[in-house]
Amino acid sequence: MMTKHQSTRVVPLRIIGNICGGFAGNHLFKAMCLDEDENYGWRYKYHGKMWTILNKPYRLWGTYYMLDLDK
Repeated sequence: MMTKHQSTRVVPLRIIGNICGGFAGNHLFKAMCLDEDENYGWRYKYHGKMWTILNKPYRLWGTYYMLDLDK
């Protein structure tokens, strides 16, 4: 069963957090693709840093789902 976890009740902050989470996921994916090619140049560092910056509002204000495997 999945449970929805909303970090804040303020809807505009939740929207901002969810949008930032989408962009953070894209940067994480690009960094993982560069990691597979063992290309650790400035592009890899850029995507890693942008993931860190954009993931912070998502963790603070975003909506995420938790999966309960016991049921």
